[in-house]
Amino acid sequence: MTLPFIVAVTPPLFGFIALIIKDDRVRRFIVITGAIAQAALAIALAVTSAHSLPLRLVATLPGLDTWILGGELAMAAFIAVFAVVKRRAFPLLLAIAQAALALVGERWTGGVEAQAHFVVDQVSLLLVIIVGVVGGLILVYAAGYMKTFHEEHAAVRDRRRLFSFTMLSFLGAMYGLVMSNDLRLMLLFWEMTTLASFILIGYGGDEAAEKSAFLALNLNVLGGLAFSLGIILLAARTGSVELDVLLAAAKGPEAALLAAPVALMALAGLVKSAQLPFTPWLLGAMVAPTPVSALLHSSTMVKAGVFLLIRLAPAMSGTTVGYIVSFIGILTFIAGAFAAVSARNAKRVLALSTVSNLGLIATCAGIGTYELVWVALFLVLFHAVAKALLFISVGTASVGTGSLDIESMGGLVTGMPRITLFLIVGISCMFVAPFGMLVSKWAAMEAFMNLNSIVSPFMIAFLAFGSATTVLFWAKWMGLLLRITDPTAPRGLLEDKVTRYELFSEASLTILAIATCVLYPLVSKYAFEPYLLASYGKAFGLDRSNMLVTVLMVGMTVAVPALLLIISRRSKEGLSTAYMSGRVTSPGLGFKGSKGIELKVAMHSYYLEGPFGEGKILKAGIAAGILLTLILLGTVAI
Repeated sequence: MTLPFIVAVTPPLFGFIALIIKDDRVRRFIVITGAIAQAALAIALAVTSAHSLPLRLVATLPGLDTWILGGELAMAAFIAVFAVVKRRAFPLLLAIAQAALALVGERWTGGVEAQAHFVVDQVSLLLVIIVGVVGGLILVYAAGYMKTFHEEHAAVRDRRRLFSFTMLSFLGAMYGLVMSNDLRLMLLFWEMTTLASFILIGYGGDEAAEKSAFLALNLNVLGGLAFSLGIILLAARTGSVELDVLLAAAKGPEAALLAAPVALMALAGLVKSAQLPFTPWLLGAMVAPTPVSALLHSSTMVKAGVFLLIRLAPAMSGTTVGYIVSFIGILTFIAGAFAAVSARNAKRVLALSTVSNLGLIATCAGIGTYELVWVALFLVLFHAVAKALLFISVGTASVGTGSLDIESMGGLVTGMPRITLFLIVGISCMFVAPFGMLVSKWAAMEAFMNLNSIVSPFMIAFLAFGSATTVLFWAKWMGLLLRITDPTAPRGLLEDKVTRYELFSEASLTILAIATCVLYPLVSKYAFEPYLLASYGKAFGLDRSNMLVTVLMVGMTVAVPALLLIISRRSKEGLSTAYMSGRVTSPGLGFKGSKGIELKVAMHSYYLEGPFGEGKILKAGIAAGILLTLILLGTVAI
């Protein structure tokens, strides 16, 4: 119990120290030290426990039920007070409902004894590593970024002490969540992440930030209420509140009794992972500073949602609940991909892409076969690393260019060559062969083909169209970055304000992104396949017939970034002049017209707002998502 407990409490302890320290330099040192310490502890936990999984741990805290109830009531009270201060009725009603369900839950589950409060297995360790390493690098990035942020946004109130405390506490809550087997504890940590995200999204303090923060709070508290009700039903029907007991019972004669609890918990997972119709809260979260966006999208908030769905996958497999979850997921996947085509704001593109990829993970978890759970686990891993890299690199690029419009990033390879390298690697991870996301989508396609189900052709078609659509917005963005707009411009001119903390985090995540792609056969063999064998009695992995392909893929994965690195370090590029109907161009990609006036060559991208307009696509998706959610709730009533 000792090391998992230390891993979970270390980030909040450093966060509390950062909260009480006023000196910015000392606090930055504390935050970076805390980020490194918690990442090292996460790795140590994975290394020391790898050969003794699963670890079943019992909490020794006296009166644990009382502590859980007290924590839930305290968070409900905080929300209620904040709602009253801000004169918002709906959050107040939700806080009252949250407190009432906590008291009802104590009545039904207070006397239930858990055989194991925490279980650490391969999936837990995957999330522990993601939270520790990726989350730690985001914290290091934030140490430099937030200093520049407040220099550029003098009107924003400086609350970096609260920011540091909340970011570190967020990681601690995630550790507790992913290692919890007692669903009451998981719910407590679940609601902690909701509260932390509310504080972080509202950091700017303006009207837009407050509106987005309350939207995220409202929807996620609703998800928490569904989670709480699911636990109460589970305790009433099985006499247990443990996740492993639920999964074991789902394979036996009590499976029919578990449909309602599983549906309610799956609904909570869908809300937290921003699936339709709950997508708007995550899109609204883009008003927060870049480190918050990176943390929410890569290693914490949304990963909590898909983590729960993957945990429930064995119980959802082959059930009505599972199919509804998969339909919601595939709908979100294709709607997010289509909407991203028309987006120009870089963070918006990344957010819609996140929603899309989370939809594919939810689809795999809903179908719940061992092949698709293998795919879902790899999607979680690849997405966490690539999106963290992209978000923080975009944050740095936006400071250099003064804009989040991807059109303003045209020719960034000249002004910010190192940041461009990081962005290109991140974008490559999302759609270029043979990087991880493409490998996972290929495996998903194969798994859907192997399904003996009427939904198989439907899933294959949606996966194909959604995946193909991603090429439109990723390739467009990549082309803009590598375009030379002014050959005479000095290299690296816009990188003056980039701090060493930002560069360290971005370079580390770039290396990590490449490493996850190169090492994925080992991750499959030693982490995911043992978990699948324990859960399904079967494993989906890489056999010897695939090894040649694997070797070629690994070689390509290393070769692409290496080539980019070589190009980025060249001091002189051999550039050819543009041909403008025979007219001689000037060095700055300009030409003289018939009146002798020098004109500049202008190039702009297509955004296809007609067929791919974000507004109408999301409206249609939300309407369809509401219908599917009502059907999911209908399974609870039945």
